[in-house]
Amino acid sequence: MSDPILVAENVGKSFGDEAVVGGIDLTVDPGEVVVLMGPNGTGKSVLVSCLAGGLVPSAGRVEVAGRPPASDPGTTSFLLQDALCLDRLTGRENVAFYDRLNPTFTDEWRTLVETFGIDDRLDDRVAHYSGGMRRKLELAIALSIEAPLYVLDEPTAALDLTMVSEVHHRLSELRDRGKGVLVTTHLPMDADVADRIVFLTGDGVVASGTPDALLSSVPPVVEASLGSADALADEVMDGRLFRGDGVVRGFLDSDAAGVDDLGDARVTDPTYADLFNYLRFAD
Repeated sequence: MSDPILVAENVGKSFGDEAVVGGIDLTVDPGEVVVLMGPNGTGKSVLVSCLAGGLVPSAGRVEVAGRPPASDPGTTSFLLQDALCLDRLTGRENVAFYDRLNPTFTDEWRTLVETFGIDDRLDDRVAHYSGGMRRKLELAIALSIEAPLYVLDEPTAALDLTMVSEVHHRLSELRDRGKGVLVTTHLPMDADVADRIVFLTGDGVVASGTPDALLSSVPPVVEASLGSADALADEVMDGRLFRGDGVVRGFLDSDAAGVDDLGDARVTDPTYADLFNYLRFAD
C-alpha cells in the first residue's frame, strides 16, 4: 500500500488560552476521499487550516508528502470557506491571480466555470456575487490546481442539490486519479462521496470508519408521525427526537419494550442524517 499523503499526529491549535482543537490524529491516503463531519463550531476549519499549512499547529505534527505543509505549498490545493477570492476583483481577475501565483494551475477552470454556470459572470466583481456563485468560483480555482492533496472546507456550502452532485462527481474523479481529498462538512449528504468518515465534536474525533461500518454502529432508528412524538419520546435514547418532513425520528432505547404499541411508529434503516445525529450526541 502507498504511504499516506497526509499524516497528522496529536494536532492541536490554541489562540491564547482558548484551545480550539486538540489531540487530533488523521491520515488521508492517495486515492481516498475522507469526509470530516461534525456540527458547526467544533473547529473543523481551524483544523484543516493547520493540516494545509495555513496555520501553524500549537501542538503535534503534520506532514504532507513527508514534509511540513508550509515547506512545500505545491503539495496541497486548499479551499478555506469564503477566504479564497478577492471581492474587489472580477471573477476572471481572481482566476488570473491564482494562475500567476501557482505554477501548477491548469486550464481546467474554463470547463468548471461553464459546468458550474458562472461563465457569463466572470467579468463581474466578486463583491456582487451571491454566496453560491462565490463558492462555485472558489471551487473552479481550487480544482484547477494540480496537487497530490486537496483540502476543501465546506465545498458544498450554499449550493443546490444538483450542484452538490456535480461537486461529488468532481471529487470522485480526483480519487480515481490517485489524489488525496479531505473535505469538511456539517451536511450529512456529503457522506455520499466518502471512502472514510471522520466525525469531530468538541471532544475531538469520536468516530472514524467507512460509511457502512459507521452506519452499522447506529442503534435501531424508529420513525413516527408528529402526532406520535410524545409517546415515542419515552422509548428513545435520552428522550431525544429529531424532526423531519412531517415525522420524528429517534434511536430506540435498549430498555424499550418495542414499538408495537406506539401507533404508527416503525423501525427503519439509518440514514447519514441519523448517523450525524447519533455521533453528535454520543458520550
